Amino acid sequence: MSYKIKNVVKVNIVRISSKGQIVIPAKMRKELGLEKGDKMLIDRREGVIILKPIVKLSRLKGIDRLEGASVEVDRVRKRWDREFDEILD
Repeated sequence: MSYKIKNVVKVNIVRISSKGQIVIPAKMRKELGLEKGDKMLIDRREGVIILKPIVKLSRLKGIDRLEGASVEVDRVRKRWDREFDEILD
């Protein structure tokens, strides 16, 4: 459910399930590039919950992601992603 507050800010309202889960609205997930299985940081500051997507190196785009990028760069990215997943699990 979306609401505009004082014609300035658009907010979404979500419910917490019996398991403590929330659903991030589809439009917001698409805009942020969030996919099933992505991990997020959660923090609490002054009574506010903050969720931040954790971006894997393999998803970052740069000059090495152009067509013909070296095999070595792809190998390193995959290794970093595996190590990253191991740290978070």
